[in-house]
Amino acid sequence: MILASLKAKECPYKYPAALQKAIDWLKSNDLASMEAGTYEIEGRDIYAMIQEITTKPVEERRAEKHDLYLDIQYIVSGIERMGYVPYTGSEEILENPEGKDACFYKNLSGENFVDVSAGSYCIFFSNDIHRPGAAAGEPAAVKKVVLKVKEALL
Repeated sequence: MILASLKAKECPYKYPAALQKAIDWLKSNDLASMEAGTYEIEGRDIYAMIQEITTKPVEERRAEKHDLYLDIQYIVSGIERMGYVPYTGSEEILENPEGKDACFYKNLSGENFVDVSAGSYCIFFSNDIHRPGAAAGEPAAVKKVVLKVKEALL
């Protein structure tokens, strides 16, 4: 898991090309004025889902992991609490829907949380169980972008 901000001073390092392309897309679009929906960046290899959600108490949000895509969860407005725990393979599965790149977990041990504010993002890889959409205090409106990047591109 990586926590970073688009507001941070430019760093000399670069992400792998596919990740950098997704981050550059965030930087080059007026996300605040874009409508909720799905936007292809590089077909279905890299795409963005703009969402307008209301956060919920952490116990009402499901922890998830993806095998094919990594998530870049960027906050456009509001603040969202995100949970994170490294995947070990011994976690208890809540649901593993067939044909979907998502597996959901319950009864996680050692989960950590971070409050992600506007301008910041978390990158979750296939070995990261994450719990997005949680309230940082009271439930609140959040506009966010979830970028999906095929891990095979890295």
